[in-house]
Amino acid sequence: MIKFLFSVKTWLRIVIGFLYLGLVALLSLLPNSRLPNIPFITGQDKVVHITMYLGMAFLACWSVNLRDRRQPSTFLMLAGVFAWGVLMEILQHLLGIGRGMEYLDMLANLVGATAGLLGYLYVNRLRNLAIRRIEE
Repeated sequence: MIKFLFSVKTWLRIVIGFLYLGLVALLSLLPNSRLPNIPFITGQDKVVHITMYLGMAFLACWSVNLRDRRQPSTFLMLAGVFAWGVLMEILQHLLGIGRGMEYLDMLANLVGATAGLLGYLYVNRLRNLAIRRIEE
């Protein structure tokens, strides 16, 4: 699975990353009345934020993983994903769509982005170990 993940062409990785970014923007900026309501799960909103930004951070790192080229630092990737989450919260407040800016949502975005980044680093490390074993 890891081999397949990293065999995807660079241009396709970037397209997938931007499509996911657009999906997160769409879901973040939908009016409150258009969002599903699942009343029996307390804190569902934070779980959704963590999950969305976990995926975004993982895809962001994966899409810029270019063999034999300098890559952005992991801190820069984390900062970029977190900044996107802050921008979405600010836009929710400014657009008057019945959704407000919440600091706990920003924190959930940061938790998810950190988890996605760490997950990517782990998967990439497994890949590099497998490559070294093959080369030996």
